[in-house]
Amino acid sequence: MKKITYKGADETVYYEKLPNGLEVFLYPQEKAKNFYLTFNVKFGSMDTEFKCDKETKFTTVPDGTAHFLEHQMFQEEDGHTAFEYYATLGSSINAFTTYGYTSYEVIGSDRFKENLELLLDYVQNPVFKAGSVNRERGIIKEEIKMYDNTPMSVLNFGLEYNLNNTDKHKYLISGTEDDIKEITADTLEKCYDVFYHPSNMFLVLTGKFSPLEALGIIKTNQANKEFASKKKVTRKKTKEPIEVEKSYEERQMDVGVPKLKVAYKLDKSKFKNIDDLKLRIYLDAILQVRFGTTSDLLEKMIEEKLVPWELYPAREVRDDYVLLTFEVETEYKEEVLDLIRSELKNIKISKEELERVKKMNIASFLLHFNDILEVAQDIQDDIVTNGKIEEDIMKVYESLELKEINQVASLIDIGNESIFYIDRLTV
Repeated sequence: MKKITYKGADETVYYEKLPNGLEVFLYPQEKAKNFYLTFNVKFGSMDTEFKCDKETKFTTVPDGTAHFLEHQMFQEEDGHTAFEYYATLGSSINAFTTYGYTSYEVIGSDRFKENLELLLDYVQNPVFKAGSVNRERGIIKEEIKMYDNTPMSVLNFGLEYNLNNTDKHKYLISGTEDDIKEITADTLEKCYDVFYHPSNMFLVLTGKFSPLEALGIIKTNQANKEFASKKKVTRKKTKEPIEVEKSYEERQMDVGVPKLKVAYKLDKSKFKNIDDLKLRIYLDAILQVRFGTTSDLLEKMIEEKLVPWELYPAREVRDDYVLLTFEVETEYKEEVLDLIRSELKNIKISKEELERVKKMNIASFLLHFNDILEVAQDIQDDIVTNGKIEEDIMKVYESLELKEINQVASLIDIGNESIFYIDRLTV
């Protein structure tokens, strides 16, 4: 096993790549009372057009296929589900699909070997019978209806739809009801064969366990299975315009306080001299200082009773653009929007503010090792985003420069804005 040590934190992740291509990341935590196991596949909701090896034509599958497959994976040959088997172990299981990957997770406190083996086995032994697929379609249909009636889901997914022209973030991770009608057992089996190869998957184990025992269990389990040859997968990509598809949408729903979310698409090419990792950190720092819980802006909004509580800023660095979003509950949409726009136009970070952010980021990073779920999420994000663990992140925090962060701030442009507003339902 290779040791990956987070420099400056004295924390170690054990790593090994198996002969079948499966990557294993192990973070044992002596103080932990539980273990958290995740089996991850680099197949998300955006992977709907792809070709393998020497194929000349792309295969297109409906939106929602990755999420449907996630649901289907819990089915077992005998008509039972993985949930039932894990209940006998006293463990909790779940799964989630994102735009970029799918994760199957287990939380347990004992019977580590059985929990780990079952996770490996149920994910690597899918059931694609038409009957079980049809039953799962009904369950997903109800889930989609629930999303359609949940204000936060409507707010988030509605804004993504309006922001994007061709980028796959535009479409629901679950797909629509029309999408899932088109998904068949053959569709799911095709995607499983293409993406669920060990070479396109990785395990992240954190918490109470022995890394040597864990690796021994994994190696034995994988050695006893046969896998098809690895396929070279090409995902179809389109160029996303910087202009938003739709600048404003308003809906009425049953909410106590109206909900507002505004987003700004920034031209990524303007930040070409800063790598994605550092850009994310700089943007986090800017949002933290100017829009965070201790910011002057939020204090003003609360004092003037424009918002009842927090403002939620966020950023994403995507393939073709950078995204800034601000989410808040407010009765005073226009006043809040004007304050956000004005703040974005006039950002200047002081030396003291930058030093404070550096210290806060370093302290937060050191403290996150106390939470085995946070450590796992950190590793997952690193692998999906960068292909490796960012073991020298402390050095990156320490290297932040005042001139550079203000250069980033100066490049923030509010010209490409999209707003989604959910007002109270009126009878």
